[in-house]
Amino acid sequence: MSDQEAEATEAPEPSGRLELTDRDGVLSLTLSGGEVIPRNIPVLDESGKLLAVYTAGPPAPPAAEAATDVLAERTVVDLT
Repeated sequence: MSDQEAEATEAPEPSGRLELTDRDGVLSLTLSGGEVIPRNIPVLDESGKLLAVYTAGPPAPPAAEAATDVLAERTVVDLT
């Protein structure tokens, strides 16, 4: 593999700033000023001890239970 091919397959450098937000009791990370987040996000306690590492991945699709049941609201017409 050439150097150019290796550079093309490497992940882009993280950019922007991540901020932890609380919306109605649900914690989320908000990215501002960029489009790329780090692959691994360490979680430290106040003393700097590593507690966990979150690994970034693609967004999960909605759960099947959350999908609208289009058959639940059907109307049956008797044509006889």
